[in-house]
Amino acid sequence: MGVKNAMPVDKQGFDFYVSIAKRLVPDVQWCAAGIGPGQIIVNEWAVAAGGHTRTELEDNMRLDRDTLAPSNAALVERAADLCEKYDRPVATWQQAREILEIPLKQGQP
Repeated sequence: MGVKNAMPVDKQGFDFYVSIAKRLVPDVQWCAAGIGPGQIIVNEWAVAAGGHTRTELEDNMRLDRDTLAPSNAALVERAADLCEKYDRPVATWQQAREILEIPLKQGQP
């Protein structure tokens, strides 16, 4: 959400898409992403609604209107803070593979 001339950052639209996903596939794992200034807004909506979220410099280079993100890690930390706010622990890489049903290759821990 937040791509110019595409899908706006709109809570009603977000809620609609989440409701459709849950209706069609009740146990679906879903993720939402916001672009630019909408990133933190969509991150929070997704975490609060029980979904997953993503963040990276590719989608947004700022922590706020006046501050460039010093690193991708700063954006990840901000998203992790939202997870803590909503009592949603951040998945380890092993848990993420399990959630996404990605099997480990032979020889991986």
